[in-house]
Amino acid sequence: PTPKPTPNPTPKPISTPTTSPHQCGNALCELSENAANCPIDCSSKEIETTYEFNLGSSGNMFVVKARRNIVVSSFAINSKSRGVGAVKIYTRAGSYTNHEQSRDGWELVYENDSVINNRRGVVTELGFLDREIHIAKDRSQSFFVTSTNGLVYKGGEKEFSVYQSDEGMEIMEGIGTEGEFEGITYSPRVWSGTIWYNVVEATSSPSKSLTKLPSKSPSVSSHTSKPTSHPTPSKPTPIPTSSPTRLPTPHPTPKPTPNPTPKPISTPTTSPHQCGNALCELSENAANCPIDCSSKEIETTYEFNLGSSGNMFVVKARRNIVVSSFAINSKSRGVGAVKIYTRAGSYTNHEQSRDGWELVYENDSVINNRRGVVTELGFLDREIHIAKDRSQSFFVTSTNGLVYKGGEKEFSVYQSDEGMEIMEGIGTEGEFEGITYSPRVWSGTIWYNVVEATSSPSKSLTKLPSKSPSVSSHTSKPTSHPTPSKPTPIPTSSPTRLPTPHPTPKPTP
Repeated sequence: PTPKPTPNPTPKPISTPTTSPHQCGNALCELSENAANCPIDCSSKEIETTYEFNLGSSGNMFVVKARRNIVVSSFAINSKSRGVGAVKIYTRAGSYTNHEQSRDGWELVYENDSVINNRRGVVTELGFLDREIHIAKDRSQSFFVTSTNGLVYKGGEKEFSVYQSDEGMEIMEGIGTEGEFEGITYSPRVWSGTIWYNVVEATSSPSKSLTKLPSKSPSVSSHTSKPTSHPTPSKPTPIPTSSPTRLPTPHPTPKPTPNPTPKPISTPTTSPHQCGNALCELSENAANCPIDCSSKEIETTYEFNLGSSGNMFVVKARRNIVVSSFAINSKSRGVGAVKIYTRAGSYTNHEQSRDGWELVYENDSVINNRRGVVTELGFLDREIHIAKDRSQSFFVTSTNGLVYKGGEKEFSVYQSDEGMEIMEGIGTEGEFEGITYSPRVWSGTIWYNVVEATSSPSKSLTKLPSKSPSVSSHTSKPTSHPTPSKPTPIPTSSPTRLPTPHPTPKPTP
């Protein structure tokens, strides 16, 4: 025996490591493996495209090509807006080309009216399909995912090019859709989501499980001159074949182009509105285009290098908007109390006094995430209406603290979209007391709707009876502009709806 073993026992690496039947457990479903003989590698496979986005509409169509015999079982989506909504998934064998405007040949394999959608960029899992979709090796299958809450996604480079793949499947770039088998389409688009599937053994007749369609190429004539020799095995179409589609397109073409927009439109706002392009245009609002104008989300940043107990900052409306919800960047994890105050106009000279501020959110049991991770607060106790070109101040404070970035100039615009501008503000210590730090960039997210102008938008900014309440401890003279909605539950002996628990005889300016 060798008294000292050689450090390199194999002088030459083995060039064919797969000489064994399979290497189950290496996270790769090899050619000799499947869900039956190696479930750890070949079952519940997960393939994700991307959760980055810059566009959105009501749905996506795209093609999946199987590289092995696979069974698709579940989806996750990237929702455009949070809350409960309806999601449907249709499928058909082969490509969706020339089938974008017709239900014929599509099978509904998932329908749920009560999907709880997460915010944009966060996975919304749908659970199992109503039936699994078998796709044989080298076959293609189209999917159409549509949601009443909308979907967000990225623009692509070339329709039908491979965007994502693994050992089991390829996911192609597809199109964005408006409506369910009607309306305009956008190409190319990258569906944003996740697919779960199993790799299975080949069957004796895999093609039978692809779809329930009786014919691969249905008649293109306006009526059937001769009955098909392969009638539909499930149930006949509810509308006779005197019409080629169940929902005729409002502007039919003899042969629709698979890429209706060869070049992006440089001036999209020349028409009344182009609902579904992820931009709430001037002619649109939450009533006539909810997919673009409701549950709008604007984020400053979740980067941070500073922190304190709270932030004050100003929002300026670029449209008539209604603010409904916030998310924050907490300084420490765990359960804590969060409050949000608001007032019309600037917070300048109001940093140290509760007068004129309205408490619109209070929750003593917020479950705070770690720093840099979104902590959603849910809906405000009441929505905040801000008229176009008006400013509204917000004061967010947390017992767990907030983290944020240092700014460049207080009241300069840090982030904006078509609906609002968020200004750089200040960091605060204590609740209307203590030192402040300027400039600071509040770290968080605001959700809002773009709404139609009201006859008197300024009245909806706040429920405060007076724009400049008295600084004395009581109201010597009633305001000349009482609250238009309902009287304050506390008499005007106190200047605010929620009097301070620690009044001062003379508030500091």
